[in-house]
Amino acid sequence: MIREEAVGAMDLGALRAFYQVARLGSFSRAAGVLHRSQPAISRQIQGLEAALGFPLLAERRPRVTLNEAGRALYAYSERILDLCGEAVQTMDELRSLDRGRVRLAAGTTPGGYILPAILARFTHRHPGIEVHLTVSRSAEVARQVSGGEADIGVLSEDMAGQDFFVQPFVKDEIWLLAPPDHRLAHQAAHALDFASETLLLREEGSGSRRAVAAYLQRSGLRPARSLTLGCSEGIKRGVAAGMGLGFLSRSVVADEVSRGALAVVPGHSIVRLLHLAVAREARMSPAAAALRAFLQQAVSQDAQGQPSS
Repeated sequence: MIREEAVGAMDLGALRAFYQVARLGSFSRAAGVLHRSQPAISRQIQGLEAALGFPLLAERRPRVTLNEAGRALYAYSERILDLCGEAVQTMDELRSLDRGRVRLAAGTTPGGYILPAILARFTHRHPGIEVHLTVSRSAEVARQVSGGEADIGVLSEDMAGQDFFVQPFVKDEIWLLAPPDHRLAHQAAHALDFASETLLLREEGSGSRRAVAAYLQRSGLRPARSLTLGCSEGIKRGVAAGMGLGFLSRSVVADEVSRGALAVVPGHSIVRLLHLAVAREARMSPAAAALRAFLQQAVSQDAQGQPSS
């Protein structure tokens, strides 16, 4: 369990004082570098030791040396202060975001239907930043992020790997759709109702297809037959033409449903979470960091019904 009082004592001032004392081997030299008095530096080190519950220094004279705990904290303090320096540098760069280039990779649904409107707002705010969006299956998006070919990825699945990590981005609701004059339009379909139907599916390997397959397994719905059409637009047109029923993201069919060209079969929606993926080790450029922050902010504001300028 994290001890909050110890974390509170490890403020940047105390860590910086400890780091300089350990690096220089001298309280007086550390005081000179930090433009503080030697007693003030000594008090910070003592406060740090008291909060942690054990000493950090093995010897104080003639040269300061570290014990085992001090050596461990020295390594962490160096990393923490380096990260703080990077953060300040990035914030300074963000103040003048007048140019840059971001490589964004996304799965077919977020790349084709969710991201374009958000990217339009982003490029309006930052006209000097070029965003290059590639659309492919989630596995390929993960490979691009892992291989350094994309700065940010948007995945339809939680596919965290060694070389990148993911974070929740936005919920995507997948609807079961039928032609507006279909017998199941606007009423819940039960297993027996579904047993005589044809289901139109995305291609093998797509995140949407895996989500639908998992739902069919859980719900016990078994269509009489299935046809693979390979893309969302094909399924949308196929459903409208009466080829069968289909599961599609709300973002893909919201317009068609609102004007009555397609009907939702209630009771069979699938909610999945889309994720942002970034490389673990690579330092993000200011432009990429700005886009990542904008994506998160835009989704949060849209969820609350607030416009994102």
